Amino acid sequence: MTREQRIYGRRGRGVTLLVVVAALALMMVPAGLRQAAAQDSSTTVDVQTRAVFLHASPDLDEVEISLNWDKQLDNFGYGDQSDWIDVPPGAVEVTINAERRGINYMIFDAVYPAPAGNDYYMVITDQLVAGGAFDRSPIPDNSARVQVMQGSVSLPAVNVVATGSDVEWATQLQYPRSSEATVVPAGSYDLEVRLADSGDTVLTVPGVSLSGDTVNELVIIGNANDSDHPLEIKVLSDTTQPRDGDSAGTPPA
Repeated sequence: MTREQRIYGRRGRGVTLLVVVAALALMMVPAGLRQAAAQDSSTTVDVQTRAVFLHASPDLDEVEISLNWDKQLDNFGYGDQSDWIDVPPGAVEVTINAERRGINYMIFDAVYPAPAGNDYYMVITDQLVAGGAFDRSPIPDNSARVQVMQGSVSLPAVNVVATGSDVEWATQLQYPRSSEATVVPAGSYDLEVRLADSGDTVLTVPGVSLSGDTVNELVIIGNANDSDHPLEIKVLSDTTQPRDGDSAGTPPA
């Protein structure tokens, strides 16, 4: 990545601090994904490349999102999750404008490498836009792959636990980091988000359903003690590539 990524505060508040490490661009194509060389933006590619967006910034009103200056989402508000959006493979410029009467001023602009044939996610949080690529590599035994993103700037480091089994899906997870991926049996899970230092439970989420042969990004959003934007977990889900001789992995509608 050759340029910093910045998100600007609301008018009158100036520029909000944001330093996104260069590893974020590399995170867009983690190990385990199919090998696909980055394509020039003028190259025609016959494989589907897609992205899903999540608005997880309580301090930000509705926005519009464009890819290579082509508007894709309008009136996109807090808690909204987009459908799959086709992405032109290559160097993709992501622009976010605040929805205002009159001029919709820019709050974010960055160029990402987007090798063809991958599915991506982008999460708008209070201080930055975090993104990555779904690891759609096959999973044995009809299981599910899980990763947790700490997207709440109001929380200190947390542990995320699947109660009953007391298996930790994330440990000492600080904003805006993501946990290591974990493979778990498909099924329904009751989750607790606990403060890593004290063990106090700050969020209980019952009945998180994970289907077999899926990869799931669980995003913690909201603010502690905020009735308008309470803490919650949003699930961004994708299907895995088929195993040998298997028909799993059909992309969701």
